[in-house]
Amino acid sequence: MREKLRKLPYPGLRNIKTAIAATFCVVLYTLIGRPGVALACITVFICMQESVDKALRVSVDRGIGTLLGGAFGLGAAMLLVYDQSLLVLAALIFVGIVLFIFLFALFKMEGTIAIGLATFVIVTIGPEFAEITPLWHAIARVTDTMVGIVVAFLVNALFFRPRPERFRGHTAVNPVFHYERRKSSHYKTVKWDGGYTWEMYIYPEDAIDENLDFDFRAALTMRLTESGVYRKFPGYKRQVMLLDGDLHVTHRDHHDIILGQYEQDVSMGAWDSQYAGKGTELSLLTRDQCAGELKLLHCGDELELDNGQFTSFYSLTDGVKLRFTNQGKVYREELARGDYVIVSWFQNGTEPYTVEIRHREKETTGPVALMISCRYREEGQAPSI
Repeated sequence: MREKLRKLPYPGLRNIKTAIAATFCVVLYTLIGRPGVALACITVFICMQESVDKALRVSVDRGIGTLLGGAFGLGAAMLLVYDQSLLVLAALIFVGIVLFIFLFALFKMEGTIAIGLATFVIVTIGPEFAEITPLWHAIARVTDTMVGIVVAFLVNALFFRPRPERFRGHTAVNPVFHYERRKSSHYKTVKWDGGYTWEMYIYPEDAIDENLDFDFRAALTMRLTESGVYRKFPGYKRQVMLLDGDLHVTHRDHHDIILGQYEQDVSMGAWDSQYAGKGTELSLLTRDQCAGELKLLHCGDELELDNGQFTSFYSLTDGVKLRFTNQGKVYREELARGDYVIVSWFQNGTEPYTVEIRHREKETTGPVALMISCRYREEGQAPSI
């Protein structure tokens, strides 16, 4: 009987933290005698995440969506002051939703859409029933939402704080898969004179590439001009794989190389490096104490990996299938082109795990994915190029 009770499921920490945050909102609003607690609680339910890193990203996204949704709603509510007919209300709601979704999808801010639309609709229809001006109603509703965002983040950070989803120093022994799937909308985007750079992953995750305080970083770069220079990263090794286009890369006083699709170049970040041509490349920057690898994967490849390294997979085409196996547990993931899966670790100490690469089209022959891996060197082991 005791064994059966031990196997029963129990509430997880995210469950408990969500309840704590929502209860705090109810108590706070009751004490100050303020309405709007329902909106604050709904925001808590949306923003609570399983890790502090994700909670911060979600909080920023939801905050932006809330402010812009409130601005959209305020504009619509002020128009309703002049004509409160059902036809005008319906037209404003319809046009506002279409425009809001279009603009935020255009600027790759999909994570802000849901909470922004909720704020837009609440602010738009609220003044019809409230004895306050549209401006004060918008301020009140945006404030309620922001309270929920802040409370959710603080509870996530202060109560039962989870270990960061990293691969270094992990000692848990629960055989459950931990991974993160990112789309291009999740990347940090930087526009520069010659094109765009999308930061896919940086470790530590709170590092900033301009400060040169990271251990490794994976990024996509689209070069749109016929020629230019590579940004310098003193103290780092740069590995580059060209995904499309053609580039002639010259490292002054070292070597030059013409890259075609899926060809690689390795250089030091402090070198004076130039390029000629256009194309999209994936780069891995690693500090001296790290060793990294870019490896093309084909349908049918099987890999045995261990928890001593960071591993991630970038999908080169639609229909890529990953099959993870670890201690009898199996997880399957199908990726679209451009999806990026980060395997932080598997919670079982040092036990290796296997990854099988498949594709929806079983007869495909070209590479279907790219594995980006990095591990810390053993003490005294020198970097190579």
